[in-house]
Amino acid sequence: MKRVTSMTVLTTAEGKRLSLTFSEIDENGNIVKENERVNKVVVNRNALACISELEEFAQDIVDGEK
Repeated sequence: MKRVTSMTVLTTAEGKRLSLTFSEIDENGNIVKENERVNKVVVNRNALACISELEEFAQDIVDGEK
């Protein structure tokens, strides 16, 4: 099985980029691979809407700390 261990959304010239790392774990719980990386430009409209909502949430947190 593969488990996402981190993810970041970046705004680039190409659009919103999702950068994530994951580990692969076998049926006995042994880590087969770790810190594998995947980068994708997000083109799915639903995913872009979720990213926008999360960015607004993050901005609200920052604005509330003033």
